[in-house]
Amino acid sequence: MSYDPRILFEQIAASLKQNPRKTLEELSQSLRVSKRTIKKTVRLATGGNFRSYREGVLMDRVKGFFAVQPGVAIKVLSIDLGFKSPSSFARAVRRASGSCPGELRTVVAGELPRAEKHATFY
Repeated sequence: MSYDPRILFEQIAASLKQNPRKTLEELSQSLRVSKRTIKKTVRLATGGNFRSYREGVLMDRVKGFFAVQPGVAIKVLSIDLGFKSPSSFARAVRRASGSCPGELRTVVAGELPRAEKHATFY
């Protein structure tokens, strides 16, 4: 089957922006192309692999939430982004950014007021 890699990448990007938790398998089924085709298209467009691209999309979304709503609870954010639990969300953020969600929030939103620094977000 013939396809335009630019158009396919736009479809991949739009789908992941809508749901950054979408797996390669789910994306393959919804776009009706092979997983290998998606991997090749992402590599061609970004120079990186699918997982790295998807994590980047997720981090952009998380940072956007923190910039707009710096006080949102991690538990609420994790559910809004489609994670099964706050701990799975925390693992994904740590894998993608090297920081826990609380540290990332501080970096993105600036220094939190002293009273909120020690609050538990789970």
